[in-house]
Amino acid sequence: MPELPEIETVKLGIESTVLGSVITSTKIFRRDLRFPVDKNFEKLIINKRVLSVGRRSKYLLFFLNKKTILVMHLGMSGKINVSINGVSEYEPSKHDHITMSFDNGVFLIYNDPRRFGFVETIKGDLADYKRFKYMGIEPLSKKFDALHLWSKIKNSSRVLKNIFLDQKVVAGLGNIYVSEALWDSQINPKRTGKKTSLADCKKLVVSIKKVLEKAIKYGGTTLKDFRQIGGEVGYFQNKLQVYGKEGEACCRRKCKGTIEKAVISGRSTFYCATCQK
Repeated sequence: MPELPEIETVKLGIESTVLGSVITSTKIFRRDLRFPVDKNFEKLIINKRVLSVGRRSKYLLFFLNKKTILVMHLGMSGKINVSINGVSEYEPSKHDHITMSFDNGVFLIYNDPRRFGFVETIKGDLADYKRFKYMGIEPLSKKFDALHLWSKIKNSSRVLKNIFLDQKVVAGLGNIYVSEALWDSQINPKRTGKKTSLADCKKLVVSIKKVLEKAIKYGGTTLKDFRQIGGEVGYFQNKLQVYGKEGEACCRRKCKGTIEKAVISGRSTFYCATCQK
């Protein structure tokens, strides 16, 4: 599933192509996505201008005029392809479910083989949106600091890997970047929250921000399905330090450990038991 850096990469690409443009037409090939597409979806977005493009956790947000927000989630395998040459070069594929045309000639295609993603519109304040009501803090925000993190985890008996995958604690983190951030901070994923100090939280916050920002810089991670809006893969998979590297030597300088794999709550977790304490 695309995580925060992949969605941020897509957001930046969409922002650079459709910001300020008007949706002139839309077509839905399949309405039976993760949640059925509203019967009035086309009418709700047609002739609306894109005032801004945003992201909340792993959700894409199109802020349209008349206080309308288009919410899009890519699910497990969804991707957005954008053609700047308009509809003339469009040849629909088997898994294209939604298309949108804009008055600047841009043509957007939502493709999702597994159909775990969805689109919907909301009116008014984003804070009232049902899917965001209990969502945690954005990890790249200034408010995400050591004190905030420590207040959320200091009494928890859960292991850190599970805590960071909980979207009610921190929004947008997934399996890849949690493993990478824990390695970067030299903290073991099996450590519990209540055994994590404020000083540890300072290291964790720095590492989480560092890993996410670097992943965005390299266009996200493509291990299987993810593509940028032009069809390009991400490149952060070439920068991974621990994820998927079971049995390899730890690349931390002066560490002689080997990367191990553990399954925590059904998720593969990679870490170095020698330098992650």
